Amino acid sequence: MVFALIVFLVVLAVFAVDLVHRTPAALVGAILLIVAGAIGQEEAIEAVSWETLGLLVGMMILVGVLKESGIFGYLAIKSAQLAGGRPGRILIYLGIITAVLSAFLDNVTTVLLMFPVTLVIARIVDEDPIPFLIVEVIASNVGGTSTLVGDPPNIIIGTVVDELTFMDFIVNLAPPIFVILLVTLGIVWLVHARKLETSEEDVRQVMALDAASEIKDRSLLFRASAVSGATVVGFFLQQVTGLNPAVVALAGAAVAMIACSPQVEDVLHEVEWPTILFFVGLFVMVGALEATGFIEMVAQGLAGGSQSLAGTAMIVMWGSGFASGIVDNIPFTATMVPVIEELAHARGYDEATVEPLWWSLSLGACLGGNFTLIGASANLVVAGLAEREGISSFSFFRFMLWGFPLTLVALVISSAYILLFQIP
Repeated sequence: MVFALIVFLVVLAVFAVDLVHRTPAALVGAILLIVAGAIGQEEAIEAVSWETLGLLVGMMILVGVLKESGIFGYLAIKSAQLAGGRPGRILIYLGIITAVLSAFLDNVTTVLLMFPVTLVIARIVDEDPIPFLIVEVIASNVGGTSTLVGDPPNIIIGTVVDELTFMDFIVNLAPPIFVILLVTLGIVWLVHARKLETSEEDVRQVMALDAASEIKDRSLLFRASAVSGATVVGFFLQQVTGLNPAVVALAGAAVAMIACSPQVEDVLHEVEWPTILFFVGLFVMVGALEATGFIEMVAQGLAGGSQSLAGTAMIVMWGSGFASGIVDNIPFTATMVPVIEELAHARGYDEATVEPLWWSLSLGACLGGNFTLIGASANLVVAGLAEREGISSFSFFRFMLWGFPLTLVALVISSAYILLFQIP
C-alpha cells in the first residue's frame, strides 16, 4: 500500500511541476507498480476504464470529421456576435452553454465539442483562450452533476442504486447545481470577465464577420451533423437500448468515417493519443491503490467518521470532494457505493433516510473534480487538446488557482443544501 501511494504521489508531483510530460510519467508509474507486484497484470487491465477511453476516442473522431465542414468557425462567430463582441460576456455565455450541454451529454463529450469553438472565438476577440477553457471545464463538471447521465460518478450511483431514478437526480441535484452555477459564474464575472475589454473597432470587426462564409462543405456538414445528432440521441436512449455510451460513440465514429468519406488516417490524427495513454497509466495507478486497499481504507474512514446522519453526510461530501481532486472520481465513487450501502444496513437506515448520503457522495465526487487538473476526465482532455494546439500555459497550478476556490464555494453551498433540505 505504502509503495503504491509513494509512486502515485511522485508521479503527481512530477506532473504538477512539469519535470516530465504527464503521459510517460503515468505510464512509467503504472509499469513500475505492475513489476513490483502492487497490482497484477490482469488486474491492471481490468482497472483501465475502457468505456471512458472508447467514449473519448469515438467523440474525438466525430469532432474531427465535423471540424472539416467549418461548423465550429460558424458557431464561434455567431456566439461572439450574440455577446455583442464583448469578451467578458462571451466568457459567461460559454460557461452557461457548457453547463447546460453537460447536464444532458456527458461532460467529456461537451468539452470536446466546445474546445474548437472556443479557440476560434478567442482568436476572433484576440484574448488568451486559457480562461475560457478553464471556465468551460469547471462549468462542465458543475452542470454534469445535475443529472444521472451528466457525470460518471452519477452514472455509477444511478446504475447501482436501483431505487434512484433519472428524475430523482434532477429533482434533488438540479436546484443546488443551479445556485452553484450562478454563484460560480458570478465570481468569474467579478474577478475576471468584467475586466476583459476590447476596442470599439474590434467590436465592429466582430459584428461585421460573415459566419456563413466559414462553412466549407455543406454536404459534409449535413452528413456529419446527421451522424453526430444520431449519436447524441443514442446517449439519451441509453436506458432504453442498454448500449454503453462508449459503444454509441464508437458506432457514431465508424458511421461518420464511412458516410463522410474522410481520409481515415487524417481523422485518426484528431485523436489525442497522449491523453488516452495518460488515462491508461492513471487508471492502473489508481487501480493499484484500490488493489492494495488504500482507497477502501479512505472510504471506510470517511463513512465511519460520525454516528449522526448529518455528520456522515458532511464527511462523505467533503471527503469525496478532496479525494476526487487527488484520484480520479470514477474508482473512488465505485468504492464508496458499497461502503454507504453497508453503513446504511448496519445503522438500519431505510431508502428515504440514506438518500442524503447518495446526494452528498454525488455532489462531493462530481464537484471535487474541479479541485485539480487530474480530478475529472474533462479537465485532462482539455489540457491535452490545449497542449496539442501549442497552448502550454494550461498548467496544473493555473487550473488549481481557478478550480480550488470555486470548488470550496460549491461545496459550502452543497453542504447548506444537504443540511437544510435533505436531512430529516
